[in-house]
Amino acid sequence: MNMFIVSQIVGAVAILFWVVSIQNKEQHKILFLQAMANLTYTIQYSMLGAFEAAYMNFLSTIRCYIFYIKRKNNKDISNLWLIVFCILIIILGVLTYKDLFTLIPIIITLFYTVSSWMKNSNWIRIVFLIAGCIWIYYNYKVGAYICIIGNVFEIISGITSLIRFSGKDKEISN
Repeated sequence: MNMFIVSQIVGAVAILFWVVSIQNKEQHKILFLQAMANLTYTIQYSMLGAFEAAYMNFLSTIRCYIFYIKRKNNKDISNLWLIVFCILIIILGVLTYKDLFTLIPIIITLFYTVSSWMKNSNWIRIVFLIAGCIWIYYNYKVGAYICIIGNVFEIISGITSLIRFSGKDKEISN
């Protein structure tokens, strides 16, 4: 089986993690499944040679896992964690920058980081929705075609979860 087909299969697995993550009510479960999705996307983007996205997804895996541990144990995610991850994203972004196109995963990763740090899970869902639209363009350009289908599911899932959990999410302590 050639590398391109394998990369599309890996992308499909990542999509499953991502879509299921959005449908969870508890933020720590969302974060755990996002960590799994990001790790899988890291593999896929590496296979496609889209290293700026692979690096951002790897960093997102670490961030989601740390935030997951904090949220699961009902501990605060300090502003320091947010600052550290934003700085790391910017440093990696500078190192992988080639052109304006390579800014897409960097900017989206910054938005994901800030939204997953916030107290209200609906902010994560809103960012997923917006990011899903932007990822469609990026995934088309790098050949992550199966992920375009996933982005559409992400958008639909984001809308569905916003409706399902509208008014039900309570802010959690940060």
